[in-house]
Amino acid sequence: MQEKKAVAQIIKKEFNQVAKIERMTTGTCNEVFSVSLPNKQVIVRLNVEPSEMIGSETYIPLLSSKGIPVPKIIDSNYDKKIVPFAYQILSKIDGQDIGKVIAKLSDKQLKNIAKELVKIIKKLSKLSTNGKFGWVGNERGPLYNTWLEILKPTKVIARDKKTGVVGDAYIKQVKNVLKKYKAYFDNVKSTFYYDDMSSKNVIIHKGKFVGLVDLDTMAYGDPFEAVGRIKASWYGTNYGNTYTKAMENGLKLSMSEKEIVTVYAFLNRVHWLSEKGIKFNKNTSKAIDKKGISKDRRAIDGLANELGI
Repeated sequence: MQEKKAVAQIIKKEFNQVAKIERMTTGTCNEVFSVSLPNKQVIVRLNVEPSEMIGSETYIPLLSSKGIPVPKIIDSNYDKKIVPFAYQILSKIDGQDIGKVIAKLSDKQLKNIAKELVKIIKKLSKLSTNGKFGWVGNERGPLYNTWLEILKPTKVIARDKKTGVVGDAYIKQVKNVLKKYKAYFDNVKSTFYYDDMSSKNVIIHKGKFVGLVDLDTMAYGDPFEAVGRIKASWYGTNYGNTYTKAMENGLKLSMSEKEIVTVYAFLNRVHWLSEKGIKFNKNTSKAIDKKGISKDRRAIDGLANELGI
């Protein structure tokens, strides 16, 4: 495997040691490996596109300066001269993605984890933006003048033309939701937040939150969208409900704001459905996961029912 050989070469250069190298199967952008050295473990991230990971050079120090636990960048290279990939070597935070352990967490543990994420949302919301909307840290796309432009189902429609897994009915529902809540979206202020802290990137060790990872991009927009992702991730489960409610209570959301969280949960779950059958990296496949699609559809239908659409 080209990537694994590249990791071995990177480790040899940096540590002059032989290591045990294992691919990590979460994530859809970078190729990520856990590397066990004789005296420690590190994470090596690879990407053929340097812009996809270079944002970490900004956001890891920034979040660390705000007292948010994040990994350290031990070494990095983006010119692809050493190996045919841009790479980063990061310290490893002991623990697992919350998605792998959430079903085993107690209500008390979930509420305590939610408290920590609420603190992070509040800290980041105090940071300035340029008044635009979108994702910053790499070259994925332009920033927009309105939040509603970000929410348009452009990618969903494009992916559905390739796979057909979403269908016209859900796309119509998305458009109806955007129309119904247009007044709210038009008044969203550009706010700094980290969007991708739902089923992955939130590291849990012995039932406690210990850090955030995968910090290549941040978002300018509505932080309630991040809470919507949490609701979308475990919709229909008792632990998901407990976790979502703890987030909403911690942020002291009103009933109308909780409804907006449900809107974002619906939009995100449709977006995730559109990713079925699309290959992003070695962890993903073009194969149609019928079981996964059925699960997404049940969640989407439940969320749509909550919204009365």
